[in-house]
Amino acid sequence: MSETGALPITDKSPSSASYLTTVLSAIVVYFCVFKVVSPWLLRAVFGKRYVSLPGPKRKFLDEAGACTCFSTVMGCWSLYIHYLDTQINSTLLRYDYPPVRHNCCILLGFSIADLIAKFVFVGESEMGMMTFIIHHLVTATISCVGACTTSLPFYVNMGPMLEFSNPFLNMRTILKELGFPALSTPYKINGILWLLSFFLVRIVITIFVAWYKFAPLMLTSELYEQVEAITLVAIFTGGPFFNILSVYWFIKIWQGTLKVLKGGQKNI
Repeated sequence: MSETGALPITDKSPSSASYLTTVLSAIVVYFCVFKVVSPWLLRAVFGKRYVSLPGPKRKFLDEAGACTCFSTVMGCWSLYIHYLDTQINSTLLRYDYPPVRHNCCILLGFSIADLIAKFVFVGESEMGMMTFIIHHLVTATISCVGACTTSLPFYVNMGPMLEFSNPFLNMRTILKELGFPALSTPYKINGILWLLSFFLVRIVITIFVAWYKFAPLMLTSELYEQVEAITLVAIFTGGPFFNILSVYWFIKIWQGTLKVLKGGQKNI
């Protein structure tokens, strides 16, 4: 095999049923975390601050806690593959690599379950319900492509990687709703970690590194001959969509973090 080319898809690859099982399992596990694990953790860590909240507000934080758990797993898994896994590289066009596809399945199941939870149990979103719906529908579509195809695993892996910074976003929501001042130490530390993790995965890796490495492939005929059309559509549409959102939100996070660190306002 040439360095830019395709590896054979062997019959040892998991069946489609195994990927479907992962999606369904992710949905079931999400609701277990949302209903049991997240409330228990929030109660154990924050005590009366959490218990004293009205029921609807606790549900809102339970969802944030569940999202934190899932985002941590998907984000760390993706970063491990990106930095430490030697089986895939940026020039590999076709390769059925189960770790990447299963992570996309988890992201797909999570997106579906979180949409259901938001409508049935929570009913509100900090970013606004319409924005939330669009974001999750696009995420579900892109992750479905990653789960169902075998092309460009190095770049497909960057989809779930976007989740790496989200635990700090969710923790910001939790701290804010529990009444922690924006000038408090936990709020400041979380804000700095959110800024740094966001910059690493959503700016450095998924914008600069991704497009720098992908640009030479765009000039080869092999890319368009060997890679499924649906994968190319997902990359050329979903990629810029999330890149633009990332740049916009990074500017907002940077401005908000500076204000908090300077003690300029009590909330962001």
